[in-house]
Amino acid sequence: MTSDDENPVSDEPTTADAKAEPGRIARWRTAAVTHPLRVVLSAGVIGAVAIMIGAFVMGVGNSAGRAGNTKIGTGQRVAQDAFTTSAPGDCLEWPDGKPGTPTKVDCGEPHKFEVAAAVDGKVLPGGEFSADAKWPGPERFAALRVEHCPVLVSSYLNGRYDPQGRFVPNLMFPSEAQWDHGQRDLRCGLVQQGTGGHEIDIVGKVADLDQSPEWPPGTCIGIDVRSRQPTFPVNCAEPHAFQTTGIIDMSARFGNRTSGKPWPGVDAQNKFLTPICPVQAHRFMVGKRNFDKTTLNIQWSTVSEIGWLAGSRKAVCYMGLPFKGGFATLVGDARRGLLINGKIPTPPPAAPPGRALPTPVPLPPGYQPNPAEEPAPAG
Repeated sequence: MTSDDENPVSDEPTTADAKAEPGRIARWRTAAVTHPLRVVLSAGVIGAVAIMIGAFVMGVGNSAGRAGNTKIGTGQRVAQDAFTTSAPGDCLEWPDGKPGTPTKVDCGEPHKFEVAAAVDGKVLPGGEFSADAKWPGPERFAALRVEHCPVLVSSYLNGRYDPQGRFVPNLMFPSEAQWDHGQRDLRCGLVQQGTGGHEIDIVGKVADLDQSPEWPPGTCIGIDVRSRQPTFPVNCAEPHAFQTTGIIDMSARFGNRTSGKPWPGVDAQNKFLTPICPVQAHRFMVGKRNFDKTTLNIQWSTVSEIGWLAGSRKAVCYMGLPFKGGFATLVGDARRGLLINGKIPTPPPAAPPGRALPTPVPLPPGYQPNPAEEPAPAG
């Protein structure tokens, strides 16, 4: 029997991981849910935070593992614990790297999982969760999360769930050993993703919080290199889609989450953010000249109508580069050296006085540039 400390959380677990390694949350990623982003100088970029799939895996290293402090052996039932007794509205916390030891806490305290729906698999039709059914396996549980948890989470929040926000649906399910001893409990709920997609603490109930992303300036958001869509916060030395430069709270302009004011629309948000995000980017890069050297675009998110109704009021200013329907792959902190699709960015030549490249200097009809093709003098 190995300990939790000997089994760090894995980003890409196998079926064997979910069966046998104690105290883990195994992760599977789905395709990203897209949302519109405002792009300066370019159009057609979309992105989002990828949805994480969670599996509640409690201890088993062989035919007689452990669940909490209770030994599992032939003919014994899995002990009741904070997971099996949790109900909608409960909040669960566990030490970092040890999700096999959850405890219920007040939701005003830091926690990693808010239960949205408790499902007894025994009552589900089709026989998939019958007493003699085989353990469905992590891939099937992942599919169940995609099929059911977003709907159950939205219902739990009375429709006020922001699918583009910082909280994502999660599924907790029994290990194979628990399944073999009759465990059929499932829990849909909400988590918040931090660096590497790992759960980070939430304070307060989601229904009472602004669900907007709240990444600090300088946060790098990873990229799925196949779809070119963003995923979750990563170390900036890893491939990423964009780097944040600031968070803008639009409450003062358009009304806070309790004001009852209607959704302002994307055009109004863009008009408000257009003069702000460039200032954020230049401040973050310690000057416009430094920003220009990155060759990146200044971009920002807007809040959708469903997000607005859920109470989201914050926009993310960030730097990225549109590429083939998604984002170019960035590596490195933009302030300390950057690669774009594996290449060092090459800034365009400085614009001569009186114009900005590559727009030609307008000349009256019949005139031609001089042989040296020097620009017309300023003024």
